[in-house]
Amino acid sequence: MLNFFRKIQLIVNNDKISDILYVMLMTEEFDKIKEFAESTLGELPEVIKLLDKFDEKAALEQFNENLNLYLGGKNIPKKIASLVALSVAAANGPKESAMIHFKLAKKFGAEDLEIIDALRATKMSLMSSTLSSIENFIDGEHYEIDEETENILKKVENEAGVIPERIKNLSKFSKEMLKEHLRERAELLNSRKLEKKYVFLIAYSVSASIHDKDCEKVYMEQYIKNYGSIDEIQEAINIVRFITGNRVFVNALDILRTMDKNSKF
Repeated sequence: MLNFFRKIQLIVNNDKISDILYVMLMTEEFDKIKEFAESTLGELPEVIKLLDKFDEKAALEQFNENLNLYLGGKNIPKKIASLVALSVAAANGPKESAMIHFKLAKKFGAEDLEIIDALRATKMSLMSSTLSSIENFIDGEHYEIDEETENILKKVENEAGVIPERIKNLSKFSKEMLKEHLRERAELLNSRKLEKKYVFLIAYSVSASIHDKDCEKVYMEQYIKNYGSIDEIQEAINIVRFITGNRVFVNALDILRTMDKNSKF
């Protein structure tokens, strides 16, 4: 990328005073962003540094999204926001993104057991999503279920307030799979350290990222039941949106690095 003074010289040669002012303003704005990022995150994210070498507007937009959709929220603590981001990245990739948000989570005070809790909730969300496949085997006919299965369903209803449709289908398909799924859920969503409502917020966010609407509904209801708020859910959705879209640039880091290297020759 051409440095600032070289840019000014090229623009002066073309007698474009408005462009000179534009470059000065963009450079000043980017310097403020760099200073803010270094004071809050410890460093300016590499993708923003690289984008700035080719397109200042793209770099500024990337930072604005980082702030508006991710770390600038007022309802979710930054530690929890970074755990949500970590979990969505761990579920969908790339691993480099998960590592970025792990480092942020640690910076914002996340304990190791809280990170494990977040990863366990992420795993549960992914495992639950695979059960949608049994819908292909369940038709509209009446299914007889035995007394043990009825008791299991009653227990689910007492604990959750409702029997999710996926659980109903699973009870018709295989009692043993039902029992194993509920065992997994009880274990993986059993928080060691992380506040219970945030376990459900993470599970909800991961489910949203993989478009599992059934689990989204279940985990959202559990989150609200555990004193979560709609405002917090809105911020979680914004984080999911940011991490999902940000996969493009994280996956393209090697491309940007190569472009940067080639531009120096």
